Amino acid sequence: MGVAYLVTASHHVAMSELNWTDVVSAVSAAATPIIVAVFGWMLTRRQSRSDLLLKARIDYYREIIPDLNRLMTYMMFIGPWRDITPLEVISLKRRLDVSFYIAAPLFSPPVTSAYEVFMKQCFVSFGQWGADALIRSSPYRRRVSWKAADPWDPDWGRLFELQEDEAVEAAALKAIRTSYDSLVSALVTDLNINRARGEYTNAHVLENAHGPLKSVEGASASPARNDKDDTPLRPS
Repeated sequence: MGVAYLVTASHHVAMSELNWTDVVSAVSAAATPIIVAVFGWMLTRRQSRSDLLLKARIDYYREIIPDLNRLMTYMMFIGPWRDITPLEVISLKRRLDVSFYIAAPLFSPPVTSAYEVFMKQCFVSFGQWGADALIRSSPYRRRVSWKAADPWDPDWGRLFELQEDEAVEAAALKAIRTSYDSLVSALVTDLNINRARGEYTNAHVLENAHGPLKSVEGASASPARNDKDDTPLRPS
């Protein structure tokens, strides 16, 4: 009787263990496709969101990069700088600020930091209440090289940080070029474009901005030149 009970109990235990193993195996087999499907759905959703983010970044990049480039060329005295009024440059800053800060949440913090550094190299902000930002440049070379059909307005001189007899220093222009390159590089990095260039302006773009031919304290002297000559001035 005792032996028969033990055999029966052992048989039930073995059957219970077998049944539990079978149940676990069956549940695992049934759950695996579900888990894979859920995991796949999560990956697809994440990839979709990444694709949407990348597309939004590209769209904003295409929107702001022409204006950024236009500002850089104006500040560096290259390209169409002689045909742009100072008022247009101030308007350009406002348009860039609106476009960029709308798009800023889509980009990484280094992009915002690089943008703010570039703008600080180009403009003096936070002046008198209600006053326009000042362009970090001199009106002298702008005035004498003016090429547009409408005459240069003498009142435009108030929109510059420097006076006509003050030189635009080599270090200031190099800082503009460096900050622009850093900004474009940060934008391109966020666009996941491999092999992003370190420099997006020509290494030979130098100074073209010295004031009238007289000594300016603290400024490098520049040789005399013909204002019809487009060759950039190279400070000593």
